Amino acid sequence: MSLNYDDYIESLINKDENAFNIIYEHSNRSVFAVIISIVKSKEITEDLMQDTYIKAITKIHTYKRNGKFLNWICSIAYRNAIDYYNQNKKLINMDLIQNEDLFPTDSPDYESGYWIEELLNKLDETSRQIVLLHVIGEQTFKEIAAIVEKPLGTVLWLYNKALAKLKKEGAGYE
Repeated sequence: MSLNYDDYIESLINKDENAFNIIYEHSNRSVFAVIISIVKSKEITEDLMQDTYIKAITKIHTYKRNGKFLNWICSIAYRNAIDYYNQNKKLINMDLIQNEDLFPTDSPDYESGYWIEELLNKLDETSRQIVLLHVIGEQTFKEIAAIVEKPLGTVLWLYNKALAKLKKEGAGYE
């Protein structure tokens, strides 16, 4: 069941910690997916998530209650991640294979996580973002289109193209 975030906005404006916890629990996967698709580091993503939620709380009064809170906060996350990337692109390690923290070691598929990371690394930036937002963030394609600021048709085309590429590239890992 989907959460109606707008029901919690007034409480969030009044600094209700319980409202924040509910919103965080329902939105953190999507925010994580947006940021990790850009910076590719779990530690940096966690820092940027914190910054995202701080900015969201600080600017909550600017949110228009239109049922699109998740898009709103993911847009904040996207801009934070892009800003960080642009300021630190020379320092960011683009090699996902060396970033073992992306997949938890307690996962039963931990060993197979390496090939998944390797496959994702073969996608261009936008396609990787779309796949992660849809698969990890559980965003609809309409929501993803708003986050990445691309037409819905383009998002669907890029997603299908990325899946085809992952399927083709993944055949060697079976």
